[in-house]
Amino acid sequence: METLAIALNERGAKTAVKLGLPVEIGKPGFILDQYWNSGKTLVLIMALPIAVRLLSKRELSKEIDPIVIAVDESGKFIIPVLGGHKGANRFADELASRGNGTAVVTTSSDIAGIAAIDGLSGFVARGDVAAVIETMLEGNHPVVEYAIPWPGPIHLSSGTGPAKVIISDSTTALESQAAPTVQLIPPSLVVGIGCSSNASVDDVSELIRSVFLENRLEVRAIAKLATIDIRAGHPAITGQKMPVEYFSSRELSQIAVPNPSQKVKSHVGTASVAEAAAIAASGSTDLIVTKARNKVATVAVARRRAKGHLKLVGLGPGEAMMRTPEAVEAVVSSEIVIGYRPYIQQCHELLSPHQLIIRSPIGEENQRAQIAVEHAMQGRVVALVCSGDPEIFAMATISFEVLEALCDEKKICDPQKYLDVSVIPGVTAGLGAGALLGAPLGHDHAYLSLSDLITPWGTIEKRIQAFGEADIAIVIYNPQSKTRTWQLPKALEILSNYRPRTTPVAVVKNVGRHGELKQIYTLETFDPATVDMTSLVIVGSSTTRRFGDYIFTPRGYTI
Repeated sequence: METLAIALNERGAKTAVKLGLPVEIGKPGFILDQYWNSGKTLVLIMALPIAVRLLSKRELSKEIDPIVIAVDESGKFIIPVLGGHKGANRFADELASRGNGTAVVTTSSDIAGIAAIDGLSGFVARGDVAAVIETMLEGNHPVVEYAIPWPGPIHLSSGTGPAKVIISDSTTALESQAAPTVQLIPPSLVVGIGCSSNASVDDVSELIRSVFLENRLEVRAIAKLATIDIRAGHPAITGQKMPVEYFSSRELSQIAVPNPSQKVKSHVGTASVAEAAAIAASGSTDLIVTKARNKVATVAVARRRAKGHLKLVGLGPGEAMMRTPEAVEAVVSSEIVIGYRPYIQQCHELLSPHQLIIRSPIGEENQRAQIAVEHAMQGRVVALVCSGDPEIFAMATISFEVLEALCDEKKICDPQKYLDVSVIPGVTAGLGAGALLGAPLGHDHAYLSLSDLITPWGTIEKRIQAFGEADIAIVIYNPQSKTRTWQLPKALEILSNYRPRTTPVAVVKNVGRHGELKQIYTLETFDPATVDMTSLVIVGSSTTRRFGDYIFTPRGYTI
């Protein structure tokens, strides 16, 4: 989420910088006017009464309010003011973690540890939200009614009522329900669009509105639009402010549709645009609304299969400030978060009651990846978290191997019809350690794991020799454990054949975490007994030099 802090003075601005927030200083009312409808999360660094008076001058509505958080000038207390269920509560927890402050969350559902109906990721809620939440606070689970085949919220198990939750993409008359009722609207519909070159934004939007009204469909259930690629960039399409998927005329011409048109084919090379695009983008074979038209546009609607999303998330080596905003967003927006127990703890302030949290013991990487892939294939949004970067001796490769094997087993040729996979990079432990030491990785370098649980020692030894001959700095992961003690001395012995005994060797423990420590030695003075499984070892190249408490590897420039 894009964020802006608004501070009254330099003290508040320093707190914003400490929390990792972009900040503007000045008259807060004027700055709020500029950014009120910008979509940004607004962090007001000032006393809460001042924030309240500023907000009272604006027209507020729960449906359209931005996320607003108040933070005192010292950063001690972080208070969600607006948009608690939209993400303000979770972001307050994250800011508290960044600045060692306290998040003051007052919404009843969060206090009780239950999923707020109007804050469920992937759904829009309408109806008597407050009354349904009240019955849940009293311990009564609502009846859950599935009007369409769509996976419901992960923690919303069907109860006996009296309240009801309806999962549907149709307009539903909630007023006629005898008990408090909420409709959860999923992003289940795809709208195929064809239009002439002179069509306007209003031409298309009015046709969509009329089609959805006539067929009692919820506009808020639209996941994306779809059309032919020659309309890429057309204002009538892009002006709808929705995601758009484009297809070539050849792709569209291969799809059977109810209402083909030879006239359309003569103009664009396919007998259908709206119907074929809706089918192609939805992965369905049927339309729930066949082609409707006005003078310059056509529209068709299909219901898509719930498509999963597997996010392989690197949390960085330790503290929250070393996480990327993309990693934060990936965890917060997922239904299921899976990871080794310490990694789940590493991002605990991002988690919420509406998520299923699966904590895994050490050494169960394959099982962890299997669980994550299976949930994603069922249409769930899953974050598989790991420290550092998911590609560096972590979960990304294992997950792709598991997914490949599952697709082979089920004879799935195109896994992208069932799920998307995103690899969210993170700051590696190696980069964190290198930064703490100075710049030992300033020239060519390599990453090496000394764990021979999967890779035979003979292969590891060949790589050490190759890196030694190449004369590059090496970051050594998994250098030593209680039972695996001889590999590190052997590795250093091999490397000493290729570089001076005065070459810097450093040990960094607990990178980015409590107890972070660096120690600098040489090949000659290094003591392997100082190394454990919380350590990384960095061995310099022949050009790496020590400078006080730092080491660096020159890039070769003449100074």
